[in-house]
Amino acid sequence: MLLHEDYPHTVPARAWLRWKENYFWVFMDPDRDLCCLAHSTAEPTFDRAFASFTVLHKGVKVSHSGEVPLPQPFEHQKLLRYGNQRIHFLKPQEKFLVEYEDDTVAASLHFTRRMHLFDFLACADVNPDQFSISENTALDRFGFRHQGQCMNATGVVTFKTGELAGLSVDVDGSGYRDHSWGMRNDQIVKDHNWSFFNFPTMGFHLFTVRNIVRPENMTAEGYIARPEGNEVIKTLRIENVGEGPEGMPDKVIFHTVTLGGETFTLTADVGNAFARLPLHSQKPGAKVYYNVENMCRVRCEETGEEGLANVEIGTLKDA
Repeated sequence: MLLHEDYPHTVPARAWLRWKENYFWVFMDPDRDLCCLAHSTAEPTFDRAFASFTVLHKGVKVSHSGEVPLPQPFEHQKLLRYGNQRIHFLKPQEKFLVEYEDDTVAASLHFTRRMHLFDFLACADVNPDQFSISENTALDRFGFRHQGQCMNATGVVTFKTGELAGLSVDVDGSGYRDHSWGMRNDQIVKDHNWSFFNFPTMGFHLFTVRNIVRPENMTAEGYIARPEGNEVIKTLRIENVGEGPEGMPDKVIFHTVTLGGETFTLTADVGNAFARLPLHSQKPGAKVYYNVENMCRVRCEETGEEGLANVEIGTLKDA
């Protein structure tokens, strides 16, 4: 018996974890100068949910976020309602409709499959000796699942108030969807880089994550998506170069090697992002996890291809 056993105990990090199911939809149309973010998270065991929607057009940003009622019913539903946001699962892994409407803006965005869905469990299969996203986020091997998919996106956004009142914009651009579920708490994460890339012939999703419990151990996972299928990234290193606006780097360079041995170097022009938007992912407490979505151009140095990137940079901060 130890003396400290008689005193109140430290709450272990595992006790902070709770079940969450997240959906994240990103849309970029730089030709029409319009970008959108739609995010939702459900915590069924707490009977609560949180949702946010942000649109940026010609420098005008409209953003709404907050707690909303948990969609009821929730499990296995083909339509989820998060307050003013609705997600329609029209055809699994193929077609989705994301809608948002309130007194200020109305949006209807159709996401259709561009590449195959990827499950990040494959990264743990290929690199069993590396620190997986589930070990990092849920503190175990299988407590958290994470999937992503390169998408095409079309739709219409209508502004109801403000300087853009009455304007309706037909959009046609690049999209991505992210779906995760399991035990997690964003306040256990110290910092991360979560980025996806849509090139004419391929796509990528690459990320690094550190948590406050084991900050010396970093998750570094990703994949390359091509029409014939997906391939796990075997090694990933992310390099921040220079200083850009709003505390962001000027360039972010992603150094990757695929399982098959191909090398890809992706240079994202974060400093000249055509959209830089905050993502509100949960109700803040004493701490808040702050995400910045940097939508910008990206170049693959090996192939010369130019594409679009969303470079999400996040860190845990005092509220």
